[in-house]
Amino acid sequence: MINHRRKYGLFAAPLAWMLTFAAPSANAFDLVVHSSMVLKALKTQVFNEKGRYYLQRPDRCSDPYLENPTVSFKQGRVYIGARFAGKIGALIGGVCKSATEPGDVTLSARPVLRGQQAALDDVRFEAADNPIVAAALQSLLGANALSKLHIDLLEAARALTAPEKTTPYSIAIRALRFSDLGVQNEELRVAVNGEVEIR
Repeated sequence: MINHRRKYGLFAAPLAWMLTFAAPSANAFDLVVHSSMVLKALKTQVFNEKGRYYLQRPDRCSDPYLENPTVSFKQGRVYIGARFAGKIGALIGGVCKSATEPGDVTLSARPVLRGQQAALDDVRFEAADNPIVAAALQSLLGANALSKLHIDLLEAARALTAPEKTTPYSIAIRALRFSDLGVQNEELRVAVNGEVEIR
């Protein structure tokens, strides 16, 4: 039976892990995934071509991309701000006809849990400074546009409890089960059940 739930951030001190796991009946708690962790994953997994995320394969007439991402949480979704740049065009009569309309854009996605990994699904276009950019994004973006992103929650927990971070204590994660990933009060949380041994 779950008696109570506790909140814990992925980037808090390892001592907080020990206090959380050692508390009586603390077999369930909330793990808080900070926006900085989602941003880091975006930059390494999605915006990974010199800081750019190409919305389609570049050719001689078009190379639309997003850059400079930001992350926030609200209304049950993950919001991603970015700068739209690059050319949008087509080959007409053997000649490239292209236009460049840079501007700020906002996307949103629904956080989902796939096993021990957090991911983003149901990507939507939310806003753009420029109506031309808005029209282009609506045609270029699909619901799986950010499918490359994943955050391994179990590996993150194990990294935080590595011996060099918990000395003089030893923490062994025997099993963790994740459920109910979602945005609550502008935080991305996942419910965790499991067994942890502290020596």
